[in-house]
Amino acid sequence: MTIDTAGRVRTESTRGFAVPASLADLAGPAEGSLRLPDSVYWGPEPIVDLAHWDDVAKAYEATLREGTLAEVQALVSPTILRRWWSSLFLPVRIRRAWESRFPELAS
Repeated sequence: MTIDTAGRVRTESTRGFAVPASLADLAGPAEGSLRLPDSVYWGPEPIVDLAHWDDVAKAYEATLREGTLAEVQALVSPTILRRWWSSLFLPVRIRRAWESRFPELAS
């Protein structure tokens, strides 16, 4: 039996996400460690080392998907975001929104 899912609404398409007005509004640390709040990341080991790609990916992917505007501004560094943007695994609508507001991320 095949189930037609074309007309279904997916949870990801109804959830909001935050995009700041300017990359200058981002004030997250560019080095050291970062503790992710439970509202952003509820898995094991919420403390990440920003020197390791796997930790950066975990932190930034979770923050851009789940974070409020205040959390995004406090946790995300514009330097790290620019460096790793193309490698982050993000829903298409989040990537498009960020690249629409900040075309320099797409290049």
